[in-house]
Amino acid sequence: MNYKLLFLGIVVILLGAGIFFFFSQHATTPLNTAELPLVKEESRAPTHYLAFQIFTPIPDDPTMNRNIPSLAKSTIADSVDDIIRAIGTVGGKDRKLGFIPGPLSFDHTDDQIRTLMRDSFSVALEKNIAVGFHVDDSMFWGQLSYLNKIENIEWLDWNKTPNTGRRLDWSSTPTKIMPQLCLNSPTVKAGVKKRASLIAEEVKRGMETLKAANKKHLFLGIIADWEPRIGVDFDTGKNLGYCALTNQGYSAKNPPADIDEARVDIVKEFIDFWAKSLADGGVPDKKIFSHTAFIPKVAFDLAQFGNPDKKLPGSYLEMVNFTPSRVSFGEHHYAGFSTYPQFGLLEEIRDELAKRDNPPWASTEGTAIDPAQAEKGRAGVPMETYLGNMFNHGAVLVNIFGWGVGPSSNPFRKIAESGDAVTAYRKFLRGEKLQEETPVQIPSPQFFSQGRRLQKELPVYLKEHGPEKVGVLYTTLGEQMNAQRYTDAEKTIDEILKIIAK
Repeated sequence: MNYKLLFLGIVVILLGAGIFFFFSQHATTPLNTAELPLVKEESRAPTHYLAFQIFTPIPDDPTMNRNIPSLAKSTIADSVDDIIRAIGTVGGKDRKLGFIPGPLSFDHTDDQIRTLMRDSFSVALEKNIAVGFHVDDSMFWGQLSYLNKIENIEWLDWNKTPNTGRRLDWSSTPTKIMPQLCLNSPTVKAGVKKRASLIAEEVKRGMETLKAANKKHLFLGIIADWEPRIGVDFDTGKNLGYCALTNQGYSAKNPPADIDEARVDIVKEFIDFWAKSLADGGVPDKKIFSHTAFIPKVAFDLAQFGNPDKKLPGSYLEMVNFTPSRVSFGEHHYAGFSTYPQFGLLEEIRDELAKRDNPPWASTEGTAIDPAQAEKGRAGVPMETYLGNMFNHGAVLVNIFGWGVGPSSNPFRKIAESGDAVTAYRKFLRGEKLQEETPVQIPSPQFFSQGRRLQKELPVYLKEHGPEKVGVLYTTLGEQMNAQRYTDAEKTIDEILKIIAK
C-alpha cells in the first residue's frame, strides 16, 4: 500500500481562521462451499468477486521479507480455509469469494512462480473459491543481478547519476529497497515480456483445468501492477525519470515541452506494456487489471487553496509519482486502483469511468480504513458502505488487504476480520443490495475562484466595517468546511461576497 499518498495529513487552513480539513473477531462458522447450480459459461453474466490478498514473500529474500507480510497460516490452503470458515460461504455464480496470492515478483524464480500458481489453482478447484494473482511490476528484482546496470536503473539527472534506492512508504517510517528500474529500458522490457509469458502460460494451464470442471469462472484475473510509478530517489528525494526520458529521445539540450507529462506517458506505457504482454501470452483482456494509487486532484487543489501564500512541495503530478488516475485505463486491461477511504477518490474514479462509457473496474488494494487514521488509532468506515461504494458503481473486483496480516491487534486485520465486516461479506455473497455512503460534496472550480476572491477581499472589509454583518455567515462557513460540505460552503461564500460588494 502506498502510505506516501495516504499518510499525507496535509492541513488546509482557510481564510486564516481555525478551520481545518485533514485529508489525509470473526465468529467461526461451518465450512460451506456449496453454491448455486452452474450454467454454461457462455450464457453466464459477469461474475463479481470479493477477494482477499494473500501475501507471498520469498523465504530467502531478506528485502521482500522485511516489506511483505508473511502468511499468518502455514500455507495458502490454510489461509483460504480460514477465510472460508469465517465467512461461511464461497458465494454463487454471480458473486464469488476469492483469494489473490502475490506479489509475483522478479525475485521469484520461474519454478517458484509455477509452483505458486499451480498450487493456487488446485486450491481454487478443491475449495470452489475463485483465484487471481497480483504481479509486482518492478519493485523486487534484487535476485536479477544483470539488471543492476546504469542503463537499467533510473537517474537523478541528465548526467546519468543513478538513484540510491526506491522508497517504500508502507509505514510511517519509509524503507529503502533496490534502485528503481528504468521502465522503458530494453533489458527491463525484455524481463517483463519473459515473466509475463510465464505467468500467462500458467494462467492458460489453470484455466483449462477449471474449464474441464465447468468452473472457468473461478479464475478472477491478473492484477498486472503494484502501484507503478516514477518515484523519488531515497537519499535525496529528487524526482527520477531521466533514464526513461533519454530512451524517449530527450536530453538536457532537448528536454520535453512538459517534463511532468512526459513522465506520465512513460508510466502509462509501462502499465500498458505489462497488460499487453500478458494478453499476448493468452490471458483474456477482461481478466487483466491495472493497479495504481493517486491523491485525488481535488484534495491537492484544496491544499493549495488553504495555503495561498505557501507553495506545496511539488506539482500535482510529482505528488502522485506521475501516476494520475487516467493512466490506469488501457486497451488490454480494465482499470484498477488502491481505494482506501479518502475524500474525493471515488468521485474522481467515477468521473474517469464516465469519460469512457463506464467500463468495469477493480479495487485492487484497500480496506475500510484510511492508513492515516489507522496510525492514529481511529476507526474506519463500515465495511458494507465501503464495498457498496464500489460494487454499486461498476466494480467487478474488490481485493481486501489485511486478512491474517500481523497480530490480531493490527488495525487492518481487525477491520478486515471484524464481525461487521464478515456480515457485509455474507450480504454481498448472498446477492443482496449493499448500502453505500451519501455522496460527498466536491468543490467546483467556482468554489476555488470565489474562495480566493474572499481570501483577498474579506480582510479589507473587516478592517473597515468589522464582523457584524458577516460574522454569522463566517461561522457557518467554518462549520460547512469542517463537514466537507463544499457545495453549501460555495453558497455561503457567495452570500458573504454580496455583502462585501455593497
